[in-house]
Amino acid sequence: MSHILFVGIDVSSKNNVVCCLPEGDSAKSLSRFTVTNDEPGVLALQERILALMQKHELSSIRFGLEATGCYSSHLARYLEHVLSFMPYEHSVYVFNPSLIKVFKKSHFLDAPKNDRVDAWFIAAKLRSGHLPRAFTWSETNAALQRLCRTRFHVTQCLTRETNFLLTNLFLKFSSYSVGPFGKKTSATSLAVMEHFASVETLIDMPVEDLVAFVAGCGKNRFENPQEVAQALQKAARASYRLPKAMADAVNLAMASNIRVIRSLQEQAKSLQKAIEEHLATIPQTLTSVPGIGPIFAAGLISEIGDIQRFPNQMALAKYAGLAWTESQSGDFKGVESRLIKSGNRYLKYYFTEAAKSVQVHDTVFAQYFSLKAAEPAKYAEKRALALTARKLVRLVDYLLRTNRLYEPREVIRQHG
Repeated sequence: MSHILFVGIDVSSKNNVVCCLPEGDSAKSLSRFTVTNDEPGVLALQERILALMQKHELSSIRFGLEATGCYSSHLARYLEHVLSFMPYEHSVYVFNPSLIKVFKKSHFLDAPKNDRVDAWFIAAKLRSGHLPRAFTWSETNAALQRLCRTRFHVTQCLTRETNFLLTNLFLKFSSYSVGPFGKKTSATSLAVMEHFASVETLIDMPVEDLVAFVAGCGKNRFENPQEVAQALQKAARASYRLPKAMADAVNLAMASNIRVIRSLQEQAKSLQKAIEEHLATIPQTLTSVPGIGPIFAAGLISEIGDIQRFPNQMALAKYAGLAWTESQSGDFKGVESRLIKSGNRYLKYYFTEAAKSVQVHDTVFAQYFSLKAAEPAKYAEKRALALTARKLVRLVDYLLRTNRLYEPREVIRQHG
């Protein structure tokens, strides 16, 4: 007698195509139907699944669907957290679409591509075993993740806008990079770009007036505003000159850029404040690690979720995309190996960026990074950073499981 119902769901923005398979090797489905991808649709799905369970006297349900961004998020949450399928046990699995694609090719090279077929293969993948971790949902973690991912998006946009601004800046003020401002998008630097229509205007301005302008824009934070003013004029004198028509076009482009950058900077500040407030409500010890501030800690925690989902730190590393492929056949074993291409890209980003920061602020990680960077290898710096991030995975896994504060001698030497 079969006991488990395998429910494959192919998700789209408007509809969810459902295929229900029994245990065993039968290719014949118990039921196929389509519901809308909204709340009435998922309630209709619940009703039909419960009727099917009762009709065939089954005992548990496994739901499977592909991760399709926002289109699958509501459905996965309702199936796991909102709807009740009592008295039947149920679990939800969200697959990376690439896994279903590989599974499909391994069984039928020429299988057609449509929603009904895809739903069947998702159900068949559920039935075959080797499943990922069951999907779980936490309101607190989901909210923090949404804030962190939004800030990630804003900072990526800010980087693109900044890079585009710098291309126009070179046209207007080609020697600006050797000027006094290390951060080209600081408030004072943006004010200089915006205020002066050309390098000639800046050169012709009396030094005293330029000093007052720099001090005012910098809110008197410069130790020696006169040196800043003189460095600006020196860089301006060394710059190329633009014809007026070109200069007007560049100034208009830069003004547009600067407005966008300032807006993004404000959004990033607002999101950072919200993330810090949210993180303050979550017990955690990651911020006890030198170099891991609230943003990195929040990003790591929001993407990892419940650490008990991972049986060990190796599983966490693989989920973060910080594991290496192996090339071996017979007596041959490849010397070089590459990072796997799968994994959570947000988590990989936070581990990598946190590793950059930690190796600057913590002596144990700094020594490890220097040791790996000194090894003769291709892309030594990138390799050293990836290995440092992998080492950080072990530390983060330990701190999340034990909820202990970071102690370099005890934690790193025993678990690093």
